[in-house]
Amino acid sequence: MHDLNHPKVKPFTREIASALSIDQSFTDFVFAKNRPDCFQYWVEDVNGGWTCYVPDEFDAAYPLWSTNADQTVILVSDSAMAFGKGWHDNPEMEMISATPQGLLTYLVIQLAESGSPDAELRQAADFCGYKYLDDLLAFIDLPTPDSTWSEVTRQFIAAIDAKAS
Repeated sequence: MHDLNHPKVKPFTREIASALSIDQSFTDFVFAKNRPDCFQYWVEDVNGGWTCYVPDEFDAAYPLWSTNADQTVILVSDSAMAFGKGWHDNPEMEMISATPQGLLTYLVIQLAESGSPDAELRQAADFCGYKYLDDLLAFIDLPTPDSTWSEVTRQFIAAIDAKAS
């Protein structure tokens, strides 16, 4: 692990995934050595980044992958698990979702916004075990003003979390 990481940041292992009851397809995606090209940039080696802050209410943060030196992490406490983005240069945590499927929703939205065609999104969804691609494609096609896109997206991810729980 990177020396610049917050002290609560610990390596993610298959044993930790099993103890947290994380779906095997998600775990396989995290540990995959080769992924479809559309994941380039968005899902880089975890050692390519670091997390400088972990909220007090969490006991540990397990990095899953890195994007431009910022790590996507599982945050764990005795009573909760959440997924977030830890910044390498900002003492904040972007809370993303409560489930792996919610996190994958966030990731696939990023792929779609970067111009991946539907066929690539389907390949990506199959590869990472994302179960809600049809819902996501319908969501993306809805007319949403730019001013509310972030809030509507958070609500959509929360709805996927609820379905996946």
